[in-house]
Order: sequence, then C-alpha cells, then structure tokens
Amino acid sequence: MKRYLIKTIYFLAITFLVVSCEKDYKDPARITYFADMIMEGEPEIYHQVGTPYIDLPVTATEAGTSLEVNVSVNGDLTGYSGSVVNADVSDKYIITYSATNSDGFEGSVTRDVFVGSKGDLETSIEGIYVSNVLRAPDYEVSASYSGMKCIFINKIEENTYEISDAIGGYYYIGRAYGYDYAAQGAVITANDIPANNFIISQSEIPGFGNTCNLVDFEVDPLTKTISYTAVCDFANGTFKVQLTQVDF
Repeated sequence: MKRYLIKTIYFLAITFLVVSCEKDYKDPARITYFADMIMEGEPEIYHQVGTPYIDLPVTATEAGTSLEVNVSVNGDLTGYSGSVVNADVSDKYIITYSATNSDGFEGSVTRDVFVGSKGDLETSIEGIYVSNVLRAPDYEVSASYSGMKCIFINKIEENTYEISDAIGGYYYIGRAYGYDYAAQGAVITANDIPANNFIISQSEIPGFGNTCNLVDFEVDPLTKTISYTAVCDFANGTFKVQLTQVDF
C-alpha cells in the first residue's frame, strides 16, 4: 500500500513537471508597442468666442506605423459633447485624442481650450479668469485653491454679466467635485464699473443646495483683477476670491 502511494505521488509530480514545462514553452514573452502620441501646438489654449477655432493635428504611431486618432470634445460647464470645439459658446472644452495599438491598448493626450471674451475692466468685466480663494475662518493660502483655471464672466446683455462660479472654483476646481458644486447663476449688473457700483443676484450650489451672496465686489483695471467676498449659508462659508484676467 505504501509502495503504491509513493509511486502515485512520483507519477503525479512528473506529470505536473511535464505539463508546467509545456505551458511555459507555448507562452513565450512578447513585446507590445504602445501608441506614441505627438500633439502639435500648446496643451492649453485661450480663444475668442465667436471666431473659428482651428485645431492643430495630433498623430499616433505604433513602432513607426501610423495609427488612427479618434477625437472627442467635452464642454466642462455646458455639458457639450462632440468632435469639434463649439467656438460660439463660452466654455472650457477638453479635447481628448486617443489611439489603440494592435494589442488593444489605448493611449491618449488632452488639450484644454478656454473659449471666452476679454473686457477692458473699465467698460466691460467679461473675461476668462484665474482664481485664488481663501476660506474662513483662517483664510490660509493653499496650493489647492490657488491658480485655479478658469472662471468665466460672460456678458449676457448690456451692462449685465454672469459668473460661472461665484466662489471662484473652490469646490468645482480646487476639490475637483465637478461643475455641480460651483456657485451658479449669479448675475452682475454693472451700474458704474469705475466706481465699483454693482448689483449682484444670489447664486446657488446645485450639488449642496446652498446659496451664496457676493459682497465688496471691486474691479481694478490696472492689475486686471476682480476681488470680492462670497458669503454662503453653511459653516465657514465665507470665501475671499481674487480673479486675475487672462490676457489672450
């Protein structure tokens, strides 16, 4: 009985060794070449709304062989989806270029196109702005809430403007919560820009259901900045916002 058991174990061990070796032999290592993406032009572009946008090409190769490049465009604020930038509507457009190699692996690169207008901050406050935000109670500077791109102020009629996020992108950009967490809908009526005489309606953060009011709204055409305080109806909901207009 013991001899039979030993022989059986020995036979199974030899069988396992043969099967293992055979499997290794039939599955040799192979090399895959990922898509090499080359993008012409800048990865970040500012563009005047209402003028045609011509995108620069992106090419892809696999070990020197050309690959087809697919293009998709998404509007961050409007929810736009398509294959080209809608240059007639102010928004941050994220262009994604992708290509798939022969083994099914996808590579991609992106370009951000900010479409908007630029006022002189004396007769118009419209523009694309980089935002810095300090929050109560300590108002400490944080890299997460500095240099946030971008806040849009769009002209909706004469002397009337709408701001894309009244709290300067604190949740939407700084915390990357998405645009549902921007303070939306604030309308700015400019009675006298040089005198900093404005009437501003209340904004609402859809993701939270809270509201915010803007106070102490001041425009400085020399430094190309707009500064104000956003007061929201939740704990520590006071934000000091400074917007710096992008020159393009």
